[in-house]
Amino acid sequence: MKPRLTVGFLPWWPNNPYQLLLKKELNKRGIRVIGDPPLSLLRLLVGRDGLDVVHVHWPHGTYKTLPQLIYMVAVLLAYRLLKNNIVWTAHELTAYESRHPRRDAWFRSLVMRLSRHLIVHGEFTRQLVCGELGYPRPVHVALHPSYKGWYRDEVSREQARQALGLPADGLAMLYFGYVKPYKGVEDLIRAFRTLPDENCSLHVVGRPLDAAIRADVERLAAADPRVRLRLAYVADDEIQTFFRAADVVVFPFRKTQTSGSLMLALTFGRPVVAPKIATLSEYVDASMGVLYDPQETDALPRALRAVAQAPLDAMARSAAQRADELSWCDMADVHLAAYVDIRPLRPA
Repeated sequence: MKPRLTVGFLPWWPNNPYQLLLKKELNKRGIRVIGDPPLSLLRLLVGRDGLDVVHVHWPHGTYKTLPQLIYMVAVLLAYRLLKNNIVWTAHELTAYESRHPRRDAWFRSLVMRLSRHLIVHGEFTRQLVCGELGYPRPVHVALHPSYKGWYRDEVSREQARQALGLPADGLAMLYFGYVKPYKGVEDLIRAFRTLPDENCSLHVVGRPLDAAIRADVERLAAADPRVRLRLAYVADDEIQTFFRAADVVVFPFRKTQTSGSLMLALTFGRPVVAPKIATLSEYVDASMGVLYDPQETDALPRALRAVAQAPLDAMARSAAQRADELSWCDMADVHLAAYVDIRPLRPA
């Protein structure tokens, strides 16, 4: 059976469950998804390109060198002129650790101007791109789904704590994700060190961006034996151990638009602490965590003290319920609506 639409994802990161789960749901709707399709100018110019939609996810991931960037610009301009079929999912509006910030910002702005539709992960981002950034065409809000069913989840809290050498009692806080400057891990360790409870612990789990941030985190953690570090990549099967051992997951972000790590915490039914920035309050409310205003003095330490006294069992249930509400089915429906507006579906 001929696919009803063919969509090319750029870039294609085969280990990223976001793209894999979205592809799976789109396939159910008769949409063929090609990761990193061969973008040949010659094929396009002679009318032999089969892509109904070119869907850009992370613009900075489509090139590494300046010649690759120039080629990507030429290809996208050609698609815009000949097919007018570009969609961009604005996962983030800034590449926070870019080596070439001006170049990357220019290309991101170009992708936005060339795109016929945008997809964003929250109303905050929609208002930002429509208002401050002046995007004039349709913007679709697709809330980031949970990862239920993707990661193994079969260990109990007791088993997980035993595996990590933790006591059965005592509050355990977790940071999980890449350790980068904008993630605010250093702020978290400083805030945690103000907590007086000797039975609580903080676990920082994730791969550092570089040796400098690794050294900073290790130096800060060394001053408090309650802080435990696992500064390395964690295999998918091990992820459950850290989330099941934790009572609360903390995301001390300085900047973001949305967060896959936050969705992972909700997937495992973990209460969260997060700043009240960007779209995060569209995913988390007071029933499932503590949101703090990062502009206020000592906001993060106060949030940690507040969550330590919170009804964590009830928050955990609310977090799991929220994860159940955010499905890949709904996500795929939003994408399909954008695609169909560009290229109507062929008969199945």
